[in-house]
Amino acid sequence: QGGQQCVPSALLPHHPAAMAKSKNHTGHNQIYKNHRNGIKKTRRPKKMSMQGMNCKFVRNQAFAKRGMKCTPEEKEERLAAQKEAQKRMEEKKVQERAQRLKELQEEKDAAALKAAKKGKN
Repeated sequence: QGGQQCVPSALLPHHPAAMAKSKNHTGHNQIYKNHRNGIKKTRRPKKMSMQGMNCKFVRNQAFAKRGMKCTPEEKEERLAAQKEAQKRMEEKKVQERAQRLKELQEEKDAAALKAAKKGKN
């Protein structure tokens, strides 16, 4: 038949149109496998991690903690010194306030005198 040969379809390479894949994932058996060893709660760290913190701050914090360690007697002394310093600061504040009020009064008097002189002339 002309130049063509008749080849049976069984001998031709078979490539059917590929169908779309329908199943991408399954969770089958995963729950069973997870529960074999039990679902455990995560362990909470006893101490917060210092990783990623400002290293200058972390160093200073460590030294501060060491500096805070003391005996009960030293603690009493520190408290007494702190109270004494607080009293001194309070006294200083009162003195500064009195000084400021005095200055304001002097300024007021000076302004009144100036106004009186101006009024006479």
